[in-house]
Amino acid sequence: MGPVGHSAVSAGIGAGIWGITGSPAAGGTALVVGVLTDLDHLFDYYQWYIRRKKNRIFLFFHAWEYGIIGILVLGFFFYHPLLMAAVAAHLGHITTDHLHNRIAPWGYSMTYRLLVRFD
Repeated sequence: MGPVGHSAVSAGIGAGIWGITGSPAAGGTALVVGVLTDLDHLFDYYQWYIRRKKNRIFLFFHAWEYGIIGILVLGFFFYHPLLMAAVAAHLGHITTDHLHNRIAPWGYSMTYRLLVRFD
């Protein structure tokens, strides 16, 4: 999914978080996190087009584990509307990418990608 799609999804998530928490900053946080998750593509573009190494995809920010850790932190250690917005937006980004790009089940697992050395 591209930036326009991620912006729309993240704006919806942000509006929902703002409505739930009453924090307009949380709404903005969701929009920013949901779109800027794709910044990790810059590293891959550098690898592909500058270093001419196209055999791996890293996508360091695209991982289900971050959302799981975020949910655990929110539930057991620290609740804050901005953290809730960031976690929800990140999960929204990963979910839409996973479905839109038809990624293999373990494709957005950082643990799996580390085990196979991003190959």
